[in-house]
Order: sequence, then C-alpha cells, then structure tokens
Amino acid sequence: MVRLCDVDSQRVSLNVVDGIARVKTTPGEFAEHVVDLWSTSYVFRAGHRLRVHVTSSNFPRWDRNLSTGASPDSGTDFHPARQEIAHDAARPSRIVLPVVRP
Repeated sequence: MVRLCDVDSQRVSLNVVDGIARVKTTPGEFAEHVVDLWSTSYVFRAGHRLRVHVTSSNFPRWDRNLSTGASPDSGTDFHPARQEIAHDAARPSRIVLPVVRP
C-alpha cells in the first residue's frame, strides 16, 4: 500500500491519493513493484512537502493483509510485516509524478 500525502508548513499531513498492489515476496530479496496511485489532480503549494507511506495494509480501506499468504477473508493467523525500500545506486527507488504546467 502506498499513499501520497501533502504536508503543510505546520506539519499537518493530508492524504492525496493511495493505491495498492498485492504481491508475494521473499524476505531479504528486493523486487520492483509498481503501485498505481490512480489519476488525480492536485496542487502542492509552495513550502509544502510530499510524504509517502509504504505499508503492508490499510484496513479497512483495503482488504486486510495477514502477511501469511492466506486468504484475507478466512485466514486467522497474522504475522508481522516489514517493508524495506532500496535507495542506493544499484537499486534506486523512485516515484513518478507528472507535472502539468498551466
């Protein structure tokens, strides 16, 4: 689950858009995942910052994630999840935000 937020000068964070991709991963291995944040139009004011949340779930907005591979509808066991984001020269991470000029 990825969420893009707008943070103002008072550090108030407002959700702009979010998206989800359900993927299977192997601990300790990095893989590229594309998460579509859907179409939106938003103006980030001068002095504001972008905040990006990367999590394993956002229940109840999206189905719960048990982090076990079991069905979110019928699974009963939960496991803690840990997200790691690579951000070095060999494994650069990125967010693509198109800019539209007036």
